[in-house]
Amino acid sequence: MRLNKYLAQSGIASRRGSDRLIKAATTTVNNIVITDPAYDIKDNDIVRYDGKNIQLNDKTVVLMFNKPMGIITTMNDPQNRLSVADLLPKENRVFPIGRLDKNTTGLLLVTNNGDFANRLMHPRNRVPKIYEAIIDRPLDPINISKIKKGIFIGAGEWGKANIISQTKSKKRTLVILELHHGKNREIRRLFHAIDHKLFSLKRVQYAGLDLGHLPLGQYRSLDYNELRKIQSFTK
Repeated sequence: MRLNKYLAQSGIASRRGSDRLIKAATTTVNNIVITDPAYDIKDNDIVRYDGKNIQLNDKTVVLMFNKPMGIITTMNDPQNRLSVADLLPKENRVFPIGRLDKNTTGLLLVTNNGDFANRLMHPRNRVPKIYEAIIDRPLDPINISKIKKGIFIGAGEWGKANIISQTKSKKRTLVILELHHGKNREIRRLFHAIDHKLFSLKRVQYAGLDLGHLPLGQYRSLDYNELRKIQSFTK
């Protein structure tokens, strides 16, 4: 088994995240630092990450977490900022499936299985994500069409989304939109590109799962039917 896959299945990080960690000389095999993610792990090898022995998980854990404002989506922050790691259980070595930026709230899935996380995040699986955005004014038909087709959002990237609905209330407009991508701060960059002010952003659905009434800052395990629903996106 490749070392990056071993770390992923041990709940350290996703496969891509494991690549970065290994290259940063955080992992040893039989007390030798290994920086090659493709290094082949044998059955009797002793693997340590950050000085601690790790082993393969025998059960996949998936939790739903309602991320509060101001929390960064990482399990290890060198600046010691408040992160999701401070609010999630330590015993299962869970980590986030994807990210929500510091000022975005709502549904974040976490797991101890890096391969599973990697499949959910892969662009080819087009996992749907639904957000509630509060903006300054309603979107006109031209901008709705532009957002659907794709807008240049800088850094050589294009962002796109489907506008499901919008509701005006006083001086604010609630927009419900769906994405199938995962670019960094994509929604914020989309609204900036069309000169709309974004006041708040909340993810309310991921892979068909609803955040529902889960309290802010709390987490819960997925039930059997919910696990089957998100697994259908990884086949």
